[in-house]
Amino acid sequence: MRLTRCAVVLSAVVSLSLAVAACGTRGAGTSAAAPTPASTPAGMVIVDKDQVLTRGAGEGEGSAQALFDAIAAAVSPEPVSPEPTSPEPGSREPTSPKPGSFKAGSPGPHGERPDPTPSVSQTFLSWVLRKGEPIPVRNPGTGGANPRLLSALLTEFGPAYESDATPGAALGLPAPVLEGSQFVALRMMSSPLHAPSSCGKWTSGMWTVVLRDFDQRGVWIAATKLQSSRSADPLVFGESIVTGPAAMLEQLADTSGVESCRKLRGSGAGTGAVEPFPVPPLGVRSFAFRITGSGDVPVWQWVEVVQTSRYVLEIRIPNQFPEPRTDPAVLLPRIAEAAYARAEAALA
Repeated sequence: MRLTRCAVVLSAVVSLSLAVAACGTRGAGTSAAAPTPASTPAGMVIVDKDQVLTRGAGEGEGSAQALFDAIAAAVSPEPVSPEPTSPEPGSREPTSPKPGSFKAGSPGPHGERPDPTPSVSQTFLSWVLRKGEPIPVRNPGTGGANPRLLSALLTEFGPAYESDATPGAALGLPAPVLEGSQFVALRMMSSPLHAPSSCGKWTSGMWTVVLRDFDQRGVWIAATKLQSSRSADPLVFGESIVTGPAAMLEQLADTSGVESCRKLRGSGAGTGAVEPFPVPPLGVRSFAFRITGSGDVPVWQWVEVVQTSRYVLEIRIPNQFPEPRTDPAVLLPRIAEAAYARAEAALA
């Protein structure tokens, strides 16, 4: 099956290999707080907890069942497909299977079992969408419309364009933390490394700290994801802009203590660190850092933060396969400069 649209949100590193198989993106990022919805909307296919896979309806071969089987094959040589069921009334995709799961180490067709290994459930959250249709996740914010903030987000950079499945959005707080996390995490990528609260804004993103510590009226989070459709020049990155009280912005951009974020671990992701590196100055101040890894992924993400008196802007480029033509460390300040210029024009 050819996947024509793909947005991935991961909360468990065990799912990274499946993201590679399904999306062509290695270590695209994780979300520490993206929850499983309380109910399953019609047309949704649950394959694992915090990932989203989409394809343009009518553009690829096969069916949603083929997607299930492809994901299962990445986990176990003997995939276990969900039992066929009748579609729910009003479902847009009557042939889509009902929620199901796959487990590693499941019996084969003749009852044999592979070598004893821990059973690992993989649950993906999937939608089959028409081309150009956004992922149906409700904006949980209670703030009113904010067109100026939305217009401050980039819509294109080089070969990368705003995603049809996850267009830019502005979340006005207060909002339920879990629902807000899921909504923003569809657009912004976090690293798979776990960190104490003092390092969380570097490993997970400024927006996670805002939802946790500043869930109050007058605070806004705008976020978008841009990606290239060119296989010869791939590029994926996320942008967020946070507005609110000056004291909050100052705290978000405070780099004191970053030296302590040196020995971080992730579930199955090895060890890593937050390593600052120099970039040209923007706004009141700007800084950049790599989130390093060990093993097959030497760098999980390249991040730049720009602080002004009115907002804090963050750009995150995840490790991706195949890699962009230009080194992400070189791309990062170029994207940040374009994002800052657009934000200044919209919010001045």
